[in-house]
Amino acid sequence: MAFLKIKKSVLLLTATTLLFGACDFMDISEADYYTKEQIINNMDRVKQLTTQVYSYLPQDFNNTSSAMQDAATDDAIHVYDTNIQRFVNGTWSANYTVDDQFSKYYQAIHDANFYLDNCVGLTFDEWKNSDGFEDNFKNYLNYEYEVRFLRAFFYFELVKRYQNIPLITKTITQNEANIAQPSDAATILNFIITECTAVANVLPNLASDMPGGNGNLQRATKGAALALKSRAALYLASPLFSTDDSQKWKDAAQAAYDIISNASTFGYTLDKYSTLFGATNNQSKEVILCRPTGQSTSFEASNFPMGVAGGKTSTCPTENLVSAYEMTNGTAFDWNNSTQAASPYTGRDPRLGMTIVYNGMVWPKVAVEIFEGGKNALPITNATTTGYYLRKYVNNSITFESGQTTTSQHHNWILFRYAEILLNYAEAMVNAYGDPDYKGSYSLSARDAVNRVRSRSDVNMPDIPVGLGKTDFLKRLKNERRVEFAFEGQRFWDLRRWKDLSEMKNIYKVRVVKQGDGTIKYTKELLATYSISDKMNFYPIANSELYKNKNLVQNSGWE
Repeated sequence: MAFLKIKKSVLLLTATTLLFGACDFMDISEADYYTKEQIINNMDRVKQLTTQVYSYLPQDFNNTSSAMQDAATDDAIHVYDTNIQRFVNGTWSANYTVDDQFSKYYQAIHDANFYLDNCVGLTFDEWKNSDGFEDNFKNYLNYEYEVRFLRAFFYFELVKRYQNIPLITKTITQNEANIAQPSDAATILNFIITECTAVANVLPNLASDMPGGNGNLQRATKGAALALKSRAALYLASPLFSTDDSQKWKDAAQAAYDIISNASTFGYTLDKYSTLFGATNNQSKEVILCRPTGQSTSFEASNFPMGVAGGKTSTCPTENLVSAYEMTNGTAFDWNNSTQAASPYTGRDPRLGMTIVYNGMVWPKVAVEIFEGGKNALPITNATTTGYYLRKYVNNSITFESGQTTTSQHHNWILFRYAEILLNYAEAMVNAYGDPDYKGSYSLSARDAVNRVRSRSDVNMPDIPVGLGKTDFLKRLKNERRVEFAFEGQRFWDLRRWKDLSEMKNIYKVRVVKQGDGTIKYTKELLATYSISDKMNFYPIANSELYKNKNLVQNSGWE
């Protein structure tokens, strides 16, 4: 898919190509410069502009400074030297930014505003006798609300990074952009919530309700709008953005419940964990919205272990994350327990083995040897330094073995899924009412919601017990989010909105040694200590942006 370009600086677009798979909606290959009139008088070009706004949706298949964003948390490290280390090594600054998305998302917002200012209310009279006009026009009538959803999504991506930012809802000139006044984060988040509420009243319940939708979960639906509302409401209530405000937590609980209570209407249910991250996850009944990136093998090449044909490693989970997975009886794993330490991957939460590759696991086709001197371990250059490799999202049906056919597979980055809504609800409810078992007028408590996630068919972890106080329950809930959403782009932001960044100061690995009698000894060891401070809760605004717009205010600590 190539980008639509518009003459006379009406809309300035980049030339980056982004793939959205084999969906007809995304199948526009035309590329040229057009005037505004040439666009609004052509149904295909209006559709292409909508597609282009979609193309700004994020994915993180090694897309944050050539790494996964979780490599800047206590869940993983990146074995190669890239800018991702700036997040944690003390070199991050307004001059040396990481994941700087300021101009990208304002470009996306500009494109969305252009659409909403110029492409709404068209009739396409000259197209009414063309093949498929009726279905195409039905889709066109949805585009306005899809684009509004996308604009709200882009504002969320900005506010969680930069806090106080300009709120621009119409097409403006570059000069006007350079004097735009920032709004406070609460204003931005409330704008997102209001927009999502409005468009959810119009968007269809199911992607398959749209002509040509085919059930592919890559277009905005009512559920997607409500999912973004749920996330924004949760952030607005969280410590980073608010003092403890029970009404905001209640609003966040209601926003999540609006989806839970209509899950059957929207077609949402918890799926097998093992099916959520493969080539067909865009068909899962748990996925609310995903961002397809087309067919490729690059993520597998980046994350197959060293010593596997074609593998070169990149994202290595930490022992911090591995230790967070409970025993199958629901108790915490404990390195001080000699039985557990001797066989640390026995009797663990099944999500561990579906997320992380550990010593002895068959992956991708034979058992990996991560013990020192093993075929997938140090001292091989670029072998894992943590004792683990990544499994989630890595497709082991791909092979790079000599003499075998390497077949590309689809990859779809999950933006929202139903488990998040349940855990959003649990967090909001317990903060609003203080009791994990409080239901009030709702059909489930905070504890019920967490237990639903834990009890999915191929996880089947025991219920969180009754009788926990708010503090202990929140500790369990935070851990649940960590293991459920590992490598899905949640941990990085959760630590910030909870103001818990100090928890990721010390990074641990497992040392794996094969002893003379053939047994394996596992030892938890310190790998690194990060440079962490509260200013890192928000990104620095790049000095180049501050130079262009003198009204922007640098975030605290980055001056």
